[in-house]
Amino acid sequence: MKLNNQTSVPLYSQLKQIILEDIDRGVYSPGEKMPTESELCDKYGVSRITVRKAVLDLVDDGILIRQQGKGTFVQRQKIKRELISITGYSEFMVESGKKPDTKIISLNILHASEEIADSLAIEPGDEILEMKRILFYDEMPFVFEVSTYPLKLVPNLDQYIHESISTYEILKNRYHLYPAHKTELINVISAHAEEAKYLNCEVGTPLCKIDKIAYDADRQPIHTSALYYPADRVTFTINSSIPQNP
Repeated sequence: MKLNNQTSVPLYSQLKQIILEDIDRGVYSPGEKMPTESELCDKYGVSRITVRKAVLDLVDDGILIRQQGKGTFVQRQKIKRELISITGYSEFMVESGKKPDTKIISLNILHASEEIADSLAIEPGDEILEMKRILFYDEMPFVFEVSTYPLKLVPNLDQYIHESISTYEILKNRYHLYPAHKTELINVISAHAEEAKYLNCEVGTPLCKIDKIAYDADRQPIHTSALYYPADRVTFTINSSIPQNP
């Protein structure tokens, strides 16, 4: 499609709109790498300055995303996650009509630090199970999770955890533990090497980090989790109700 030089609309604005329409039509798919500046110049018959301005505007608008050393990509549609939901990852995926897909990185039996012991209401030095895993959404790394479980509450948990089985189902069926409450602390941080490796992003990429403690109905801590979400892949939602006057 050719741009119109006879209109008052700047060429970069016209090009921006054309690229948006091409994205809507599937010419460029979410997650796909965009053509280079020179290729865009040839395709749309405009100067490099026009292309650069249009692309920068689309990056600022969150439509495109630049990855240093890799190029410019079409932004993936953000995944909506209910922030105050008590359900686990597998339940969330089923509710979304997706198949849960996880990869366990490591399972290690460790001794609880003072901080972890305080969170789990156990003694420092008590044995805990630390699990690191990646949670996927449509084959894309969605969350890097580091969880800890007190082994005095869930003995031999490491023998039962499996990538194809919901951890919450194991807690319910084998230990009769039912997560009923949780507390969460949310911060925005920059990805370090470990998070970047497992989330397939650059070091320094903004992440939403959620530090969570899950409790049973008696407020007994069941586990802690640190969940790392790439900020460009998720939108958190909160649903609440306002009490009505009688």
